Amino acid sequence: MKEKLKKFKEFATDILPHEARYLCSIQQFEDDEKLEILHTIQYNCNHINQPCPFNTTIDKRKYSNLKNWIHKKLDEINVDRHFEWINEMDRRVMTDTLRPEDERQLFRMLKSYPRSQFYFMKFYELAVNLRQFLLIRLRYKEHEAVHQFVENHREAYLKSKEINEKMHKASIDIINKYSLNNTESKHWEKWLLEVFYNEGLDGLNRYFAAVRLTFVYFNYREYDKINQLNTTLDQLLSQGVFYTRRILLNHYANCLLLHSKLDILQQAEEYGYLSIKQKNEDHLKYLNNYSAILLRQGKIDKALHLMRQAMPEMRNTNNFHNKIGFAAFYMKCLCLNEQAADAERFGTSFLRIYKQEVLEQRWHVFFVSYLQAMIKQEKFAEVLKTIRKYNILEKDQIFQSSVIYLPTIVWYEALAQYMEGKINAETLVQTLTENSSQYITNPHKASLLKKLIDELSAYVPTISRTVKSNLIQKELIT
Repeated sequence: MKEKLKKFKEFATDILPHEARYLCSIQQFEDDEKLEILHTIQYNCNHINQPCPFNTTIDKRKYSNLKNWIHKKLDEINVDRHFEWINEMDRRVMTDTLRPEDERQLFRMLKSYPRSQFYFMKFYELAVNLRQFLLIRLRYKEHEAVHQFVENHREAYLKSKEINEKMHKASIDIINKYSLNNTESKHWEKWLLEVFYNEGLDGLNRYFAAVRLTFVYFNYREYDKINQLNTTLDQLLSQGVFYTRRILLNHYANCLLLHSKLDILQQAEEYGYLSIKQKNEDHLKYLNNYSAILLRQGKIDKALHLMRQAMPEMRNTNNFHNKIGFAAFYMKCLCLNEQAADAERFGTSFLRIYKQEVLEQRWHVFFVSYLQAMIKQEKFAEVLKTIRKYNILEKDQIFQSSVIYLPTIVWYEALAQYMEGKINAETLVQTLTENSSQYITNPHKASLLKKLIDELSAYVPTISRTVKSNLIQKELIT
């Protein structure tokens, strides 16, 4: 029997919570049945695991009309669709292919184009090119209208350009703090907040400020401030401000990271599910973060299934930050699924092909998983050989200044040394204790280190209990 409303259900399942919230806020339906359908969509967006069935007694044409209405309303506020339109108009201006209907649309927009529009700078540059297009054709009246727009908005445009350039300078400090921890970025917070909350500025700069503030707050572990920022973004996105799917997905991915840091894993998983609903340039990164949450909840099969599905995408991407992160999490998935030998083979093959990229970029996250695969097979001599071959301890020492550092590799190396009879139990205990105390005052890192102690206890149960006891005595973990 044919399933009723199958296509509409598939369409409705794809709608994101903020989209549904916005649509409900602008609807002016006098038709109660259409309103019922829209409210069902909104309910299901927020109750993924317990959706409410659609009313099959309602005329199917109403479902079709509502679907068209949703497409239309979301397209109207989609900043990236507007960007594509600006670029197409600019192409037609520059190639002398502008049509009369294009001109009419442009002049309508020139009359009331807001400086707060997301791609205001791009539209302004289009107007500059349009002015030249009209003047050389002796169209004085039309030229004057465009000229007035250019002159009236010149100051706003120059201010936006200046902010955009300063944003890049801020980004250098913020990313260096995140990646290398060799600079400070806290001093940018005040200026970024001023940009973000300035409703008179173009949306692009305001959104850029929000992204960079998120980095700053993660760098300094100021999770309450991230929560405040996310609350404001929630409100804006629900109102259709900054709307496009890629921005919504990024927002969900950031919410995942926040809830992960706070160990609120169920909500982190829900945000992770939303973040991978549509593929884009950052899909692999979002999938990596989502898989990590699934692993922490013991949902290994689900994570492994998702990663295997994404394998072609991993092979084709040129983003090595995401590619290497994916490889690391895939190996971890295999290890947790009792497939450590497969994980090692995958890691060996990956390292052979991408050795330079791994050693230059995300060597730490890669080798943690790669060495874990060897330890799972009790290949302790191979662990030591690999660490020596790639100078991992030297690199690890430099990496200690990173805000995300954990002494995992130092612990793995010490375990391998002990299992190969190169150090005694006392030295192992001392190494593990000394190389953990300074990192576990952070509750999130403390939780991860306790799990690492439990992992090592499979090989040295008595010693692992001693290490945990030492840290408890120092009031570092509970």
